[in-house]
Amino acid sequence: MDLASERNLFVEFEGAVLSPLTQVPSLVRPYRIGWLLKSLDVDSASIRYRCFHFARVLSPRFKSVYFTSATEMQNALPTLDAIILVKRIDKAVPSLVAKARLYHVPVFLDLCDDMIAPGYVKNEFGVNLLRFLGIVPFLAGVTVPSARMADRIAGYASDNGFPSLKVHVIPDVAETWNVYRATYKAITGKDVQGALTGPGRPQSFGPKKVVWFGNYGASHSNFGIFSLKPTLKSLRAVNQEIPLELVIISNSEPVYKALVHECGFLTRYVPWSPEAVYSELASAHAALLTTGDDDFCEIKSSSRVLQAFAAGVPVITAKGPAISEFDDAIAVGRMKDALRSCLGPSRQRFVPPRLASARRILPRYTPERIGTIWASLLSASIRLGRAARAQIRRNTYLLILEPGDDVKKAHALLSTVKQHRDIEYVLLVSSELVESQPGFGRILRLSRKYPRFYSGRLEGIRNLLVDCAGVVVERRSASVAKLVGGYAAQLGIPVLTSEEAVARFSRTSALANVDREIPSIRNPGPFDERLNDDGTVDWSFIVNEKARGWILDGICREIGSRQPDSWQVCYHPDVPPEAKNFFFSHYALFQAFVDEQPDKLENSKTFVWYTHPREENANSVARLLLAFERVTKVVFACESNRQLWIERGLAEEKTAVILGAADPWLFRYHERGNGIVGLSSSFYERKNPDCLLEVLKLLPHREFMLVGRNWNQYALFEEMQALPNFTYRTAPYRDYPAIYANFDVYLSISSLEGGPIPLVEAMMSNAVPVASRTGFAPDLIDHGRNGYVFDLDAPAERIAELIEKAFELEGDVRETVEQYSWDAFSSAVVKLAQ
Repeated sequence: MDLASERNLFVEFEGAVLSPLTQVPSLVRPYRIGWLLKSLDVDSASIRYRCFHFARVLSPRFKSVYFTSATEMQNALPTLDAIILVKRIDKAVPSLVAKARLYHVPVFLDLCDDMIAPGYVKNEFGVNLLRFLGIVPFLAGVTVPSARMADRIAGYASDNGFPSLKVHVIPDVAETWNVYRATYKAITGKDVQGALTGPGRPQSFGPKKVVWFGNYGASHSNFGIFSLKPTLKSLRAVNQEIPLELVIISNSEPVYKALVHECGFLTRYVPWSPEAVYSELASAHAALLTTGDDDFCEIKSSSRVLQAFAAGVPVITAKGPAISEFDDAIAVGRMKDALRSCLGPSRQRFVPPRLASARRILPRYTPERIGTIWASLLSASIRLGRAARAQIRRNTYLLILEPGDDVKKAHALLSTVKQHRDIEYVLLVSSELVESQPGFGRILRLSRKYPRFYSGRLEGIRNLLVDCAGVVVERRSASVAKLVGGYAAQLGIPVLTSEEAVARFSRTSALANVDREIPSIRNPGPFDERLNDDGTVDWSFIVNEKARGWILDGICREIGSRQPDSWQVCYHPDVPPEAKNFFFSHYALFQAFVDEQPDKLENSKTFVWYTHPREENANSVARLLLAFERVTKVVFACESNRQLWIERGLAEEKTAVILGAADPWLFRYHERGNGIVGLSSSFYERKNPDCLLEVLKLLPHREFMLVGRNWNQYALFEEMQALPNFTYRTAPYRDYPAIYANFDVYLSISSLEGGPIPLVEAMMSNAVPVASRTGFAPDLIDHGRNGYVFDLDAPAERIAELIEKAFELEGDVRETVEQYSWDAFSSAVVKLAQ
């Protein structure tokens, strides 16, 4: 039977296991996970990436059951522990979610595309947004493949009154041919037909093969084959010196012929299939992975980049949040240069270190590794669902009085709930009871809640049980009690007799949680931004527009606001006013300025702030040395970088070192004793996230708090966030001093830093630093006296050992860094111009 051709199909099977996540005793019933899919086609990328890969590795702890019909899934709900809706917001979904809520079955919505956007092809009149908002309050969470998409979906919810929606990033896996084959067999029970064709590795002779693969396009977005258009000119130019072949693996040969064929160099079309993709990648010299530039494209996952790197193929693409972990691996810059580097004589020098960088990151993206995120989310939500069935959830009980009940027992019950005001209840009374036993009228007056009445057969029983902690009846054998009890049993809701309820309610107490508020603090420098009367300025601070509001912008404002002369921050590419002194917040920005507006600096003193090197080669170093000849001073953030550039040929008299700073009025001394290891950092690959995750696991008895942003771009962030000893916070900078006041130890684990500024802020707060030997950490930290420094290649065990030592360190850390204030920093910069 062809599974993909069946509609409204219900099937279930255990699935083969390549590398089980968890081995469980055979006597333990696995969690049953229902997946609602558009089809059961294993070759559908979205279904394979968002369901089948995970379903395979989640076995045997989780048994996956697949549905293509919402009605079939709804009927099977009592047998399921959780359900996942994969790219489904159709009209049948709200009723499915409503019933799942009755059964306390957690529901996850998985979205790999922005189906909620008004322009989405299958979102007529924006109805998907209404359906989405209708189910949001009842979702255990939404899962998406990228951090940018998480922000988009959370924004839809927040903008429409649901700011607390949990959106989890579960990245697509780095699929390989072997991973595809294992999943295909697990789902279909059959081996993949055929084998990979082609030479199997890049040829040293003949044209160099560049592969592009993906969907040809869609009506709701501008991704697809046409996104290659801006690269064709560069491909033609490089082809003149390095003959190449562009291979398009896609699903529309007519579009290929219209847009790419006969474009001035050798091209070839291959119909899309998993076998075709892996066969062509096996012999490719490079993967050129372009995409569109609209709102749909910016949130797409990194699956193609992962797929190419996992096949050992260098990738040429644009940088973006979805692939920020691979910044050191992808070939970026001018298209011609990237193509030449991957295809030309420098390939052997250029490609291996990038592939090595990718290989270090790819283990995060195996199905087994990413599957642990799903396992954690599902386990936690299922436990909550089961607890809701067995324990008091909202402390609301359904009290039922029906014909034949005893007046004395009803009196005892209503007297008890009247005394205990923390017990919420709904009182449901049969009108026939009141008619046949008038004495119940007096009993009902004891109720502090208005009773509800029913006559004859009780209707809408399931609705009455929504969010109900329990049902109270006098006799379980009574007719209405038996009817309600049957539905309550399905939902896991306890049914108590009135006598049992009186005993339980007498022991009930309520607890309240109080959140601690962190105070806001702000203390800018005393001098406001201003120009001179003639429109010039004494100090012009140049910041890239993209860095507006970030740390380099902040440092420039710290300097300007703490000196009395006129000053202004100008955001490149805006043209700055004439200035006596120019201060460039980054050397790359200075180099661009010299190329674009060299005359602007002729009559001014020029200062360049140098934090840390980017990727460099002999040519880039030579170009920057030439540009540095025009500067008054290169201001280095640490001594090690200054020595590096002196060795490269920079004149020593053109250098200065000014260590980073903090505001001692904001970051105040506090007594250690809270037991918290603090980190302050936005996410970048150089922040060494894998090592941090390992340290967290090595020290389960220590509490870690990370304040920063964009950490949901880390592939394993959901796993990190699930650890009981880890807390992640995003907060405005004004709240940082109060947050740092909780830190006993400050951990800086980066492999490359210009500062880090948070290090001096934490030390000024009297936290003991444990920092990697980069940036100005060795300049500030006297190992063993006011903190600890570890080598860049130090294992997690060594870092954990130093953290434990830091808790034992005595003494005032603050006094060792008090001189590094922003007043002193600003004064040091200004003195350079005198």
